[in-house]
Amino acid sequence: MSLLIIRCPLKPFVGTQAHSPSDWQDLSCAEQFEWCLLDDVVNTGDVAEINTGNELALANAQFGMGTPESILYADEALVLLPTLDVRLIEAKVPLANAKKLQQILPNLIEDYVLTGVDAIAAQALPPVPGNPALQRTLALIDRSWFNWLTKQLERLLAPKVRLIPECLILGLANDGESSLLAYQRVEDSIVFTQRTGLQLGFSWVEHAAQGIAVDEIVLPQALVGASLKEITWDWLAPAAQAYLQINHHSRAPNFALNLLPRHFKRGNHSAGKGGLASIKEMLLGKSKASVQTAGLAWADPLVWRQPFNWLRYFAICLVLGYGVYVSFMLVSHWRWGKQMELLAVQSLSPAAVAALNQAKTAKSSNSSNAILSAFTKQVTVEQRRRGNVVDADFAAMAAKLQQLKAVYGPEVLQKLEYDGYSITFEFKPSVAKIEAKEVLKRARSLGMALKSAGPNQYRLEPYSGLGGDL
Repeated sequence: MSLLIIRCPLKPFVGTQAHSPSDWQDLSCAEQFEWCLLDDVVNTGDVAEINTGNELALANAQFGMGTPESILYADEALVLLPTLDVRLIEAKVPLANAKKLQQILPNLIEDYVLTGVDAIAAQALPPVPGNPALQRTLALIDRSWFNWLTKQLERLLAPKVRLIPECLILGLANDGESSLLAYQRVEDSIVFTQRTGLQLGFSWVEHAAQGIAVDEIVLPQALVGASLKEITWDWLAPAAQAYLQINHHSRAPNFALNLLPRHFKRGNHSAGKGGLASIKEMLLGKSKASVQTAGLAWADPLVWRQPFNWLRYFAICLVLGYGVYVSFMLVSHWRWGKQMELLAVQSLSPAAVAALNQAKTAKSSNSSNAILSAFTKQVTVEQRRRGNVVDADFAAMAAKLQQLKAVYGPEVLQKLEYDGYSITFEFKPSVAKIEAKEVLKRARSLGMALKSAGPNQYRLEPYSGLGGDL
């Protein structure tokens, strides 16, 4: 894939009296975007392969300066904002969503700026893994300058554009090592830049006449002995590639860092002659790389973060909905049982009520089953007095038992007893290996009410077990 590294111009100093986009246009700021185009950049894989591939890419790199619309096409663009134009501070930021956070930030930065907060574009950088959730880094940029830069970068012909502070490509000093201090000459001034943390850095300007060496400038006491490095493409391009390699996975501290606003859109402006040339180059030689970039985009965890969040919410709603449904069914079943019990008690005869009260063997948890059993026996007796055929008759019960025998064989029964209401039977010892759970499950599938009455013994009840333990 091709990588485009762009250095934004410095915001004109106060002495130029430029405070609006028209003033910056008159100063030709749009023509001062420096860029370096690297082809066939390797970002992941073996370390030796990465270094070898990137060295070859740097050897064949293209350099230039001009407006963003004149820059060549690339699969990815890394834009470096001068640290002098952005202030990075650490602050405690309340936990809130992105919309609420934008309303809170003006109140948080009041103590850090001298001008009004309306003139400052403030952003909260992504949280650093391992740091406290409330500890965030804030980036403060002049609003009018930031808006102008954003409109200029929209002219880039790149599907992926990332804007970061330039200080973040500087390496962090390990214990015992001297810190790195980058510098560049700008007319009669020298701009120094240092990185102080994973998302922190600062920059300042030293005025020096032409011909004065950098080592002749008196640095602050804390920076005495720092390693000086001039900002040139020979050093800047490998440093930018190293930054991308370190932060290419979602666990990296600056994986999602991008100062561009959410409404940033690429390529929505008309291009000039240089832009037309870039489009022609893109159509002729970059289409294959674009397809590869699109494939890599689908593998980016950030692309799937929001769908996974919605999927998690859907799963939670599904579980909650299923829980509510099961709870409703359980309550409905309980209410239905209570209504059946109440109607059965109201229909019991005094003799049946007396017999029910005398039955001390029934437990309190099975009181509803005992009431329904007493009611069905009462109805059975009344139907028999009228000469009607009922489900508790021997012929009907024997027909049900015959269906069960057909499953296990005709010679499966050893003993059979009929008490006028139910049939108690016993299997032969040859089929004693059949588990009771299997027999009860089979009877339930046939629409029978079967209860275990002992070892290898079962009781078949009428009416498919109305009031039974199914």
